[in-house]
This record gives sequence, structure tokens and C-alpha cells, in this order.
Amino acid sequence: MLYDKKLTASRLRELRSEKGFTMQEVAKKLDIKNRSNISDIEHARSGLGIDSALKFSNLYNVSLDYIYGLTNNKDNKNLINTNKLDTVLKTGITYNGKMLTSTDIIALKAFLQGLTSDK
Repeated sequence: MLYDKKLTASRLRELRSEKGFTMQEVAKKLDIKNRSNISDIEHARSGLGIDSALKFSNLYNVSLDYIYGLTNNKDNKNLINTNKLDTVLKTGITYNGKMLTSTDIIALKAFLQGLTSDK
């Protein structure tokens, strides 16, 4: 796993609680058929794919970086426009002649964060 599943689960529980949503309400808002899928994600029994992460990000108005534990900043305002690293990774970097996927970008950012964080 390229991210801390328990931290992601904890953040999603916290965000849902802050909004006052039940798991059933979140499942309905995200067009997820079963509330137990939300429970599995929020209790780290299953991982969080990029498609679902984007839905959570939009619902809670937080960045994907926050959801995946890559930052403690919840701010979702113009992240793609203001974050030069995101812009470069999404438009200017290829590997073996192919553009990076969202999963590649998350992995690369996690790697870079590990290199630059205080240990």
C-alpha cells in the first residue's frame, strides 16, 4: 500500500463526523450501493481507490493529499493551479513515453515527501 490506510480511514471518519453525515448518507451521496463499503474504508478493512478518493474529496471539500495523509492541510482551493509539483507531475513528466497516472503521482509524491520530511 502506498499510503497509510489507517490514517486515511481515521481522516474519513473525522470528516464524516464534522459534516454530521451517517455512513448511509455518505454512501447515498457517493452513489455507493452498500453502507458497509463505507464502513470497510473507514475502519481500514479495505483500501481507498483513486475514484472513491476523488468522490470523498469533492464531498468533504478537502484535497486528495489530505485524505491520503500526504499533508495535514485540508485546503482544497485551487490545488492544481497553485501547487507547482502537481502541475509538473500531471503535465510535464512521462515515464517510458507515457503520462503518469493519478496512482503514479500519489506514489511519487509520497516518495518525495519521505525524502524531504524531518526524520
